[in-house]
Amino acid sequence: MASVLALLPLAQLGASWWEYSRTLGIQLDETPPRGSVGVRWVDTEEGIVSAYVFPSGSAYAAGLRDGDRLIELDFQTYFQAVDVERSIERATGVVLAITALRENETLLLEIPVARDPTFLYALSPALWSATGWGFALATLLHVLALLSVLPLARRAQRARGAATLISAAIVWVGGNLARHLWVTLFGPPSLSGSLASGAFDALTLLALAGWIAFPALLFRRTLLDDRFSSLASRGVRWLVWVPPAVLSAGVLTATLAGHIGPLPPDAFVGPILFYVCVYVATSTAFSLWRQWRVASGEVTTAPMWIRVATAFVMTLALVGALLVYNTLPAFQDEVAVGWFVVALQLFSLLPVLLVSAGTLQYGRFRTLLTRSVTTGVALSAVFVLVVVGSVLVRTLGLDVRGAGPVSLGLWTVVLLLLADWLAPPVRRLIGRVVRSERQRGRLLLDRLGERVRRLPDVESMATATAETVGPALLARSAVVFLRETDGERWVRSAFRPEPPHFTVVELDRAWADFRDARGVWARNEELDETQLPEPLAGRLRQIGVALAVPIVGSAGEPVGLIALGRKERRFSVYNIEEVEALKSLGAQLALASERLALLERERALVRRTAEAELAALRAQINPHFLFNALNTIAALIAESPDQAESTVETLAGLFRDVLTSSGKRFVPLATELRLVERYLSIEQARFGDRLEVQVDIDDATLDTPVPAFAVQTLVENAVKHGIESKRGGGTVRLHARQRQGQTEITVADTGVGIPALFGPEKADREPFYGVGLTNVADRLLQIYGTSDRLVIRSGPDGTSASLHLPSSPLD
Repeated sequence: MASVLALLPLAQLGASWWEYSRTLGIQLDETPPRGSVGVRWVDTEEGIVSAYVFPSGSAYAAGLRDGDRLIELDFQTYFQAVDVERSIERATGVVLAITALRENETLLLEIPVARDPTFLYALSPALWSATGWGFALATLLHVLALLSVLPLARRAQRARGAATLISAAIVWVGGNLARHLWVTLFGPPSLSGSLASGAFDALTLLALAGWIAFPALLFRRTLLDDRFSSLASRGVRWLVWVPPAVLSAGVLTATLAGHIGPLPPDAFVGPILFYVCVYVATSTAFSLWRQWRVASGEVTTAPMWIRVATAFVMTLALVGALLVYNTLPAFQDEVAVGWFVVALQLFSLLPVLLVSAGTLQYGRFRTLLTRSVTTGVALSAVFVLVVVGSVLVRTLGLDVRGAGPVSLGLWTVVLLLLADWLAPPVRRLIGRVVRSERQRGRLLLDRLGERVRRLPDVESMATATAETVGPALLARSAVVFLRETDGERWVRSAFRPEPPHFTVVELDRAWADFRDARGVWARNEELDETQLPEPLAGRLRQIGVALAVPIVGSAGEPVGLIALGRKERRFSVYNIEEVEALKSLGAQLALASERLALLERERALVRRTAEAELAALRAQINPHFLFNALNTIAALIAESPDQAESTVETLAGLFRDVLTSSGKRFVPLATELRLVERYLSIEQARFGDRLEVQVDIDDATLDTPVPAFAVQTLVENAVKHGIESKRGGGTVRLHARQRQGQTEITVADTGVGIPALFGPEKADREPFYGVGLTNVADRLLQIYGTSDRLVIRSGPDGTSASLHLPSSPLD
């Protein structure tokens, strides 16, 4: 129905000319191109006056100005402006002689008649300026929209349709903008046959092709919606292209030949406008119906502003069609006609952005628009600065026109430097003022990406991510999964107890598919990169997931997942910028997780190394100690059998304690002292009166965890290197006290001392450290992270080694 209705004005126009030709019996098939000198003539009491002379037209170049009164045209006198207009229109390619009167001065001007640029209306300065700015703004908006949609077109059929629709609109409005600039800079096109005229005609046809195509694409896009598939069979869809095909053929012929029968190219303005209005009204009516009701009868989730805007556009399209059909042919004021046609042309572009709004919300349209506005305002500020500077120069009485090239060059450099200095702060200021919630969210994510590198563990990273991503992206909820450093279990953290109810069990079921897909999953096809199996995608929708972004490591393997629920605002959606921000954050999280895993592996390696060194130390000490103990027992068997038997029992208990403590990182001090007591008992049996032992232990220290064999190693060093090396032997003192929340364990001897330590105390590893002290020092550093837990003092009268340990265990 709409396809037939759209051709009604063209059919009536053709029928009228056919009836006129048949009645008069003449053939009206030779219509020359319409001529123009760029002047709007009006009737006044004083005669015919040039109300507006287009600055780029041939009349202005010849010297005619606004307000000049026409005396003669080609040496003929005219009494009505309409007759002058018709004479000039029929004189294309002719040089007319115009006699005009300007303030009692008679002017004789020779003005060549150029072709009138079709569909452009240079009838008043306001109309011409408004046309240029309107086409420029519409072109900018559509270019930004296309840049926003193109990244989505690779994945979504809907985005590809929007890109095609926007491209057709760009061809139309961009082509008109180019034609407007052409005429403004170079004037109307010259006679047919020239290269410039051919280029201008090609540009005109390209623009008209876009103008005729985008309403049909808009209508077809509406019909292809699955809710209207039953209303639009293939035959009906084919009829959509009949009006644009007929109009395109007519415009092409009229533009290239200058006419089609009696119809010049301008005769198609009304039919094209009517066709556009009918298609826009029909498309928006279907769209409005779809927004209010879906096939099941439920209310759609379209935002209210889209419904109101759609209804407004549909109403204006209907009014526009009625005005074109009934009122436009009766208009006598050409300026009013120009305003109406230009306004209707620009209005007809609104449905393109409106219909594409559903796709644009997933792209960067808002950001691109904000940047464009910011840059435009900054450039305007620079322009104002230049204008103010020029006014200042004139105010100071400086004659720039008389200045030499050096002075003008210096002035230009000063202005450029000022502009360069002013533009960045203006751009930053405006950027802060117009910063959107999405930009603020992106800033929060960037800061989180910098902070996660300093977090101590995976659980802290997951918690910080969930608590930041949710508010930053205005999500109802967020769930973050990260692999623990051992790679065997998931760490889960959630923001708000709302959907998605994504558990570790759910993730384990879906992880194989996510790992293979390695892309973003989203409810909408514009952002979805994975094409997950439909059962899994359906399950994700069921548990409330709107967006799932994998956390991909440096090797390309996913190591975690960020799952988000819907937006807090009812009609808000995630867009491609937020997805890219989440991908960037995921890369930071993956690097931080890998760093923590490397640190954990390094710590484990250090622990295993220390344990291996401890095992080697035991393997080294035990045979040496056992050899000495057995020799002592052998000597006691003959001298004191009872003491030999007691020593054997003590030796057995000592090795039982060694086996019990093996593999343990910490043991209570009481357990360690039992081992030390048995060790010293055996050594006393060996040394006799040469070894005296003094023990003073505070009962409050008995539960203090100490590194296994640490005290025994210090005692063994005191006996072996202090007492055994001193003639006459000596005393070993063992003390344990609590001081300021720490336990101080001191092993002192009255042996020969360590000459390298005579003087101040030492808390660092020294070259004289043997296997035992080196092992104790390394274990203390690895456990407590500081090197001051073992303090050794020595002098000629003996050596003391102190352990300063926390009273409570670290793990």
